[in-house]
Amino acid sequence: MPCPAPLRAGLAAAVLIGAAGLCGPLAAQTTQQVTPTLQAPDRVAPAPVGPTPTDISTLAERARESAAAGRSMEALDALDDAAALISERMPLTIRRATFVAEEPQGYGVFNPRDSTTFEAGQPLLIYAELAGQGWRRSGDIFRTDLVLDFELRRADGQPLVAQQAFNTIATASRRRNREFFLYVTYGFTGIEPGDYVVRTMVRDRAGNKQSSFDLAFQIRR
Repeated sequence: MPCPAPLRAGLAAAVLIGAAGLCGPLAAQTTQQVTPTLQAPDRVAPAPVGPTPTDISTLAERARESAAAGRSMEALDALDDAAALISERMPLTIRRATFVAEEPQGYGVFNPRDSTTFEAGQPLLIYAELAGQGWRRSGDIFRTDLVLDFELRRADGQPLVAQQAFNTIATASRRRNREFFLYVTYGFTGIEPGDYVVRTMVRDRAGNKQSSFDLAFQIRR
């Protein structure tokens, strides 16, 4: 089988991950030039882990009793602990992924793009929401540790280019923030008009989980 032809120029990728509710910039933004490398699809698209049963009955009862007694903050804290427990044990999940018209301003604050057709050389702006990411605790600090891979294919499945670990995102917070989003900009040059699929893989090293999402797009003929 002949090897797919490499792209004629480099790739640029910028990634921003944020947690809603933080003051100031959500996180540092990193831009880097990536050298395209061809990689087998099964090396960069591992299957996510399966669901895990989670018992939150004690926390739910604590929340119910606190709410009934008018202790609203205690009720919210119990529900927050239950949500964090579910998040830690569930698979890493992409709740939403879409092309956007401009850089998102926060979690859920984005402007969807009304078309998946792009001009040659036009950047692809992507907004994606995560659920189920894990945390690594260090004292009273909760740390996340995410690694991103990508793969570009033709619509018929022919792989064109892939890159593992093209970006690493780490955050530190005194809260187990669950409202996380990714902002990814892909700039592909040297590809011909036609139909393509870009796959973004997310590896969660803190939670030992992984997931991916595909977005189909067209380069105008």
